[in-house]
Amino acid sequence: MTGRPHFLTGDAVPRWRAFEQLHPEVTIVPPGGPNDRWRAIVPLGMVPGRPDETTIGAWMLEGLMDQLDEIYPPDTGG
Repeated sequence: MTGRPHFLTGDAVPRWRAFEQLHPEVTIVPPGGPNDRWRAIVPLGMVPGRPDETTIGAWMLEGLMDQLDEIYPPDTGG
């Protein structure tokens, strides 16, 4: 097998769907092939420590969702 695995584990897909509803300004792009990663295209200035970048990525959707939760913290209020 070549490339990296693109497992959909745990609650990653429901997190993705819920995130898309809350943040239509972010585009989540599934891997296009075995050597590609999950990517999210975010507005300029949103990537911590990289104000000139608009893309983050991870091998697994769960990892990408974790990164997006850091940029867009889930609402913890009532």
